[in-house]
Amino acid sequence: MEKRKIIMDVDTGSDDAIALVMAMLDEHFDLLGITAVNGNIEVKLTTDNSLRVVECCDKQGEVKVYKGCEYPIASTLISWTAQSFRGVPIREGSKDNATAVHPDQLPLPAPTIKEEEDSAVVFLIETLLAAEDGEITLVPVGPLTNIAVAMRADPRIIPKIKEIMIMGGGHDVNNSSPASEFNVWIDPEAFEIVLQSGCKITLVPLDATHKCFMTVEEAQKVRAIGTKPALLIADLIEQRTTGYAQMDAEMKALNGAPIHDALAVCALVYPEVLKNVVHVNCHTDISRGFAYGETIIDQRIRVNPEPKNCYFAFDADKDIFVKWMIDVLEKDKANRGM
Repeated sequence: MEKRKIIMDVDTGSDDAIALVMAMLDEHFDLLGITAVNGNIEVKLTTDNSLRVVECCDKQGEVKVYKGCEYPIASTLISWTAQSFRGVPIREGSKDNATAVHPDQLPLPAPTIKEEEDSAVVFLIETLLAAEDGEITLVPVGPLTNIAVAMRADPRIIPKIKEIMIMGGGHDVNNSSPASEFNVWIDPEAFEIVLQSGCKITLVPLDATHKCFMTVEEAQKVRAIGTKPALLIADLIEQRTTGYAQMDAEMKALNGAPIHDALAVCALVYPEVLKNVVHVNCHTDISRGFAYGETIIDQRIRVNPEPKNCYFAFDADKDIFVKWMIDVLEKDKANRGM
């Protein structure tokens, strides 16, 4: 089986951690590296958490982690924007590390390995320039700052990209504002740069990820697998469920939580997990008004429509998603001889 070469760009983060586990354990992938970015929490913490996940999966020495951009491209520079009041993002839910959706430190031992000397942007540029055209898939599941900066620093990387599978955006569902999803809202300018890059782009927005929630009962099935990665995922699903119960009435009633970022990884193996995928023209609102960070889809029927620049998933199949996760974790257990 020819493995798909991918780079994970993350703001780890609980659902990022689950996505990283799946990217490292699914045998369909050749994970070339992990680039960390500011987002759910500060970049020093997203980097540290990414290192913890690498060790949890026993991939130290195989998978390297690169620390990326500490701040968004522009959103913190405008004095009255919500981002500027914070400097770095506020995590979702409680700030209590035991109940936050995104705790400062994942429930794992402190890492014994360190991030690489090169920055994430340098790694992205050098790795992509050394690749064949259309060879590497990028999987950003946090703000797009690292990738946008790399594209602006050296546009020669763009033809090297096979596809960008983005967890981000929303149409009928949003979270950080009435108009915007978190990953876009943190750095709308970066999101717009990547959207208009000319790459093949698939957006896995909240409309799809909220359909692939996992429940406490499903977490117990994962926990029964018994490996370190499975136990981590079970812990994080339960922690996310506790956090979401504080802020999302629908998820509280379902006794579950969406696992946003892992769906983007799943879609590379099982494209059919994304449903009602429409080729659209999409822009990000960067006007810094009430709709700052909104992903705007042009659905007008026109004689001369705007060029279509991404595939937008309006729905997803929960059964495919959950089965994929359990199958990969079970196979990892067998590979460990447990």
